Amino acid sequence: MKRTFLITGASKGIGRALSERLARDGHNVVGLARSSGDTTFPGTLVSVDLTDREGTQAVLSDLDARFEFDGVVNNVGFVQLSPLGSIDLDGLDRAMRDNLAPAVQTVQTLLPGMRKRGWGRIVNLSSLVVLGVAQRSTYAAAKAAMISLTRTWALEL
Repeated sequence: MKRTFLITGASKGIGRALSERLARDGHNVVGLARSSGDTTFPGTLVSVDLTDREGTQAVLSDLDARFEFDGVVNNVGFVQLSPLGSIDLDGLDRAMRDNLAPAVQTVQTLLPGMRKRGWGRIVNLSSLVVLGVAQRSTYAAAKAAMISLTRTWALEL
């Protein structure tokens, strides 16, 4: 069965590999990335700065009207080095906001359609950095929070 998936951070790394795999398996892929100039992307690639809430919402609302999404993969991640002793509190706020808000915003926009159709999947990617990696305190905290969101959403859904 052909399904339609939205993937954040889809232009490189894990997001790109997953986009290629889903497309190769016959699925429709819509990717979100900072740049949409890649003509080799295996689906629809849309440019959006996921740290811009208003811009992100406009893109998500437009895509939700154009596609019937069966799933979302929250892959995007923003890393900033932050060694203990020099963690900037504004940087901590930014790490939490920029790594978590896009996932919440994306799911909340696409969830009503998945519920209406009676089927959907949400995949939130985290990182092994949650187990401890030097100079990654803020990123690790954000990715640990992503795991908590995932577990909570599983119980709610």
